[in-house]
Amino acid sequence: MVGSVAGGKRRDATTPTLEGPITDGVPQTSAVHDIDEYGYTESEYLISGDAQPLGPPNPYPVDEREAPPETKAEYKTRLLVYRPKHRRDFNGTALVEWPNVSTGRDSPVAWINTFDYAMREGYAVVIASAQKVGVDDSPTDQDLRTGNPERYGDLHHPGDVYSYDIFSQAIRAIKTRPRPKPDPMAGFNVQHVIATGMSQSAQYLRYYLNEIQETHGLVDGFLPFATTHTPEEPADQRDDLVPVLWVVSEDEADRVRRPDSGLFKLWEVTGTSHINYWLMAWAGAMDVRDFEGDDPGWDPLEAGQYGERADADYGDCQGNYFPMRYAYNAALSHVTEWVKRNEKPPAAPRIERDVASDGTVEVVTDEYGNAKGGLRLPPIDVPVAVYDARSCESYGQTFRLEESALAELYPTHKVYVSKMREATEAAVDDGYLLPADAQALLARAEASSIGK
Repeated sequence: MVGSVAGGKRRDATTPTLEGPITDGVPQTSAVHDIDEYGYTESEYLISGDAQPLGPPNPYPVDEREAPPETKAEYKTRLLVYRPKHRRDFNGTALVEWPNVSTGRDSPVAWINTFDYAMREGYAVVIASAQKVGVDDSPTDQDLRTGNPERYGDLHHPGDVYSYDIFSQAIRAIKTRPRPKPDPMAGFNVQHVIATGMSQSAQYLRYYLNEIQETHGLVDGFLPFATTHTPEEPADQRDDLVPVLWVVSEDEADRVRRPDSGLFKLWEVTGTSHINYWLMAWAGAMDVRDFEGDDPGWDPLEAGQYGERADADYGDCQGNYFPMRYAYNAALSHVTEWVKRNEKPPAAPRIERDVASDGTVEVVTDEYGNAKGGLRLPPIDVPVAVYDARSCESYGQTFRLEESALAELYPTHKVYVSKMREATEAAVDDGYLLPADAQALLARAEASSIGK
């Protein structure tokens, strides 16, 4: 690859030493939702070993990469493992997340956005603390070791040049044969691994795909969410190794400009911000529990509203309410089928753009202010709000349509529900919305006050 700095002979990743499960207390950054109702368990393991320096501490931009050292280094980090209680309920696929550390602590963004689908369908989910910021070097003192020294005082991370191999070793801990002891998968047969991460961590996965995957061969499919690289930087993801479905929000629509090719597909989801409200609410609840010691107060009914409730807060940087999680769920379903059965995901239109003579990119909007084109879910095609994807430091915001516009569009509640039903059926047929999520979305529409 152009711009590669990894030197020397790469060796296969080794299987780490495991300790656990840790049974006392509550793991930091663990689930705030009820996993028991899905028939799942949550367990935490410590993993340790010697890691190879396989890449730069900051993989992008390419021209700013630093060469890694030549020597191995010891590390000790942790895995959070979610799996069905019963082997019969496991679907054979593990979703392994490289958590985002932009906020100074591990943020399992993919897990937050896909947990409902993942647990409905029997995935194992593994959160691998791969980066130094999340383990022992947070500028906000929210890393594992500082945030809970009694639980994580022995953790240590030699630096992000080793993060790629640490991630590989985490995968070997759940996939290798013979299984390590203790076994975080409790004997479950992991047939496929899908690697995921969002934004900052997706960039590390991008490097991992381009530079590490061919040698280690541990990942069967990649599902990166969002991106942080600039419009000027080429989107150079390899498309010749394993399936890659990259899902980006409208906020990143000008940053990953490349066509589908080979084993690479791109979805641009209209109306969505880099950080959606569901994610904001879940992460906020987690922080309340982990760093304030209070009840998290997670409320999925409130967090999941998409602008249909009259008493919701709008504007003023209250968040982008568009239900991006439904697109994430569909993407996980499709990349799994791609890996297992070579059934490719449906292609998605690109969001419409105008490019000025100076290269500035502007998203083309409709009469209400929502973007045209892109992967469109029902709240865009049957609008009750304008979804601002690019304001408020990537959090976006939502503006409810004027009552006069709503009355013209939906003179009765029955009309609104009927249009939503048509839109959900179309989205399911297109492959962008899963049937169970269509039912959940339609139930919210039926319970709304629109047209009443």
